[in-house]
Amino acid sequence: MRALINNGKIREATKNNSKSKVDKKLLFLTICLLTLGTIMVFSASYPYALSHYGDGYYYLKRQAVFLAIGLIAMYVMSRLNIQILKKIAPIFYIVCILLLVLVLIGGFSEGLAKRWLGIPGTPLSFQPSELMKLGIILMLGWWLNKIKESKKSFKNEIILPGVFLFLACGLVLLEKHLSGTIILAMIGLSILFICGTSIKKMLLAYGITGLAGASVFLLTNDYAMKRIESFLNPNADILSDKWQTTQGLYAIGSGGLWGRGIGNSIQKYSYVSEPQNDFIFTIWCEETGYIGAILVIALFFLLIQRGYKIALGSDDMFSSITAFGITSQIGIQAFLNMAVVSDLIPNTGISLPFFSYGGSSLVILLAEMGILLSISRRARCKR
Repeated sequence: MRALINNGKIREATKNNSKSKVDKKLLFLTICLLTLGTIMVFSASYPYALSHYGDGYYYLKRQAVFLAIGLIAMYVMSRLNIQILKKIAPIFYIVCILLLVLVLIGGFSEGLAKRWLGIPGTPLSFQPSELMKLGIILMLGWWLNKIKESKKSFKNEIILPGVFLFLACGLVLLEKHLSGTIILAMIGLSILFICGTSIKKMLLAYGITGLAGASVFLLTNDYAMKRIESFLNPNADILSDKWQTTQGLYAIGSGGLWGRGIGNSIQKYSYVSEPQNDFIFTIWCEETGYIGAILVIALFFLLIQRGYKIALGSDDMFSSITAFGITSQIGIQAFLNMAVVSDLIPNTGISLPFFSYGGSSLVILLAEMGILLSISRRARCKR
């Protein structure tokens, strides 16, 4: 894939090409994950919603609204010509940057991170950092497509893409949104790598800057350093520092092979904090067991595989990079979420695509799936 995108050449996978129809396999996998995710939001959130809001359906009703908006966005984007996105990519990126600046000036916090902007005239809010995930994909796709015919230079391949990426990551890091920064960086670096940028050059140009930024952040934010220390310390207090992680592991382990059954989780009753959010996968494992966990992992694997096939079969470089970036974003988030809840990496807030409760992430994710479906209309893939 790396050589194909780097040279601007697209391999024809099959002659059976229908340019007017979206990829049905990708659509089917998306609907499957959405269905399972919505069921689990209701099951995981019911006790918490009942005790905090007096309505066990509180999160389900809100998620249903977000889902409806997201499905409309997905349909609209699936009908949109990808060339329009190519033209507006720089403007979209600049808007995302301005929104991130606005968060620092007039945003509000939920917990330690200041990452939310209110929508004027409504009780709703959203996270510009979620929008920037798409913004950096489109911006890098636009730039790398623009320079594909020009002579390679350190400025074009490393410095300017690095400016785009570090500006976005720096603003998100100032929000104390470490997980969002990590995801943005991984998306950007994966795109640069697949487009043929030298790993040595990336390490030389980005490694020192990235390490310096991460070190300053950890040294000036006690809560982040504390999470790393508790992760490295096997004797950390499970009643405070490692409470969330420990309860999540209890949920995963108690599910056994087949699980307790949908709706029968015990850990969601005030043991796993806000189980409808980042740790929703642990409740899924408790209620559906290892069989259910394998099912979800398999669905993500198949969706990612399909996304990469669409990227390979796309008819131009911008479409190919955009498809690759969106697919990689889903894969990165799913892997990191599962790694966090299973205590493979330090605990940091990362939502599970299609599952975790949240308006911004769900609507933007479905809009991205619409873009991927739009690209699939013109991709040469066996359907």
